[in-house]
Amino acid sequence: MSYPANISVEQLKPMLHEKIEHMDAGQLSLLNRVVLQIEAEELADRLNDAFDSDHEQGKFRQLSQFILKFRAEHRYA
Repeated sequence: MSYPANISVEQLKPMLHEKIEHMDAGQLSLLNRVVLQIEAEELADRLNDAFDSDHEQGKFRQLSQFILKFRAEHRYA
């Protein structure tokens, strides 16, 4: 079954659902790994953006002070 590359978003979901319904266990496993990889890459991008923002705000310069303060307030047994 072939679909045009420029399919609309409204048509894309039902099309993908149909394809998934016809997949065997191996294909579903592979698709799951692909989706997990996409999610991991999106999370990595968000973390990188957050670290960049924190760095620009100078939060890393204060990191050692935060650690010392936390340790002083939370004595370990």
